Amino acid sequence: MAKKRFPYLLGHGEIAFLYGVERQTSQLWKTRSVLGEPDAVISGNPYWLLPTVLGLAEDGTREYSPQRLKDYKASIVGGYEVADASELPDIVGLKEIPWVFGKKYMDVYQWRVRKSLVPEDAVISGSPLWLLDTVREDAEQRGRVTVQEGIDRIRAGEREQIKPRGRKPSIDPKPTPPPLPDARTFRPGEHSAEDVAAFAADLLEDGFSLTVRPKR
Repeated sequence: MAKKRFPYLLGHGEIAFLYGVERQTSQLWKTRSVLGEPDAVISGNPYWLLPTVLGLAEDGTREYSPQRLKDYKASIVGGYEVADASELPDIVGLKEIPWVFGKKYMDVYQWRVRKSLVPEDAVISGSPLWLLDTVREDAEQRGRVTVQEGIDRIRAGEREQIKPRGRKPSIDPKPTPPPLPDARTFRPGEHSAEDVAAFAADLLEDGFSLTVRPKR
């Protein structure tokens, strides 16, 4: 059997490692468009090609570590460089493998836990990734039935996409809150404690909060 080759892909973890920054910094580069859109999204996680990541150093404001680059490359068994995302082989994660078998996510997850699924070809930013060919060959050896429709979806470039973070915006707009009452000033000799208490009672009854700030 020919030795498997896996392309150099990097997630936020590997990008932060190469440039000696926190992972949040890499994520911030993406938010601020310093780092462009991912070259691939697999199982909801973004990945970039090595040339894309090294290109962050071209303007001279960032510098990656040559030694860390060497260490990263050594961590990818059979690693090789891809210049264009269109040249990437079919790669899947735990969210796409169920499509291959017509199974649920937890079914495939249990296969992996029980070691009845071929080991991943690479782990990028903590997420396991497989070549589609690796999964299919393993299925053939184990006598597992595959679903052509699921394989076709993957080959067509369909992948589990990144889910937006934060709360889902409400369809119904929030009602406009009522205007605040006009402020009043109470002075010694002009107003009594009863006047202050009455004003405060009206505010509380209408659902407003009250802060008292004495002034001279």
